[in-house]
Amino acid sequence: MKKVGVVLSGSGVYDGTEIHEAVLTLLALDRAGGPGGVLCA
Repeated sequence: MKKVGVVLSGSGVYDGTEIHEAVLTLLALDRAGGPGGVLCA
């Protein structure tokens, strides 16, 4: 299985990662059973 990473950048809806999109992305990766990682920049 391929490794997947998620890069989160900025803070807030107007200049960075939107919290709902980030959480749903991580939830989908978890439910798919894939290994995942998060990098906050």
